Amino acid sequence: MPRKDTAIEKRAKLIIKYRNMKVTKKEKDGDLIIYHLTTGDRRSIMQCVCNQRTVGIAFVRDLKKLLDETETENGIMLTDSKFTWSARHNAPSLDVELIPSTIPTFDIFNHKLVPRAVLLSKEEGCAVLEKYHAEPYQFPWMKSKDPISIILGAKSGDIVRFTLESMTAGTYVKYRYVT
Repeated sequence: MPRKDTAIEKRAKLIIKYRNMKVTKKEKDGDLIIYHLTTGDRRSIMQCVCNQRTVGIAFVRDLKKLLDETETENGIMLTDSKFTWSARHNAPSLDVELIPSTIPTFDIFNHKLVPRAVLLSKEEGCAVLEKYHAEPYQFPWMKSKDPISIILGAKSGDIVRFTLESMTAGTYVKYRYVT
């Protein structure tokens, strides 16, 4: 009988899918699951920390050390528990993105009320701003802590395009500025 994925592995698969990443290698070492990922020519490492009460700065530093050893640009850390203040505070300076345990384990984009969402590249974002003769802050806002922003990898200053289907209006597009 095949083994069922844990909740943390389901979250990892969602992030890998919607950020268009490819898994080159998967390692399991005790309570750690390490994914080596690529997006085009960019490499990342995703570390899943299981069965810990809290995840502190030591885990973040270990991931940073692994990033330096493998010459990888950025790291992503998932856990099924909470991060300490020190881990949350120091992770951005160490090029590590922390994914909270509050991200759902199911694919939220499969729900009929959640529109398709795409993170726009910088060039696409500039084209949208030019088309509408607007500044980014003039679009409706979306928090960077929103589950959709986290799954897509949107940071402050990015623009996300939502495509909606309506029986009366047909297909229409709306944009959100990530704050």
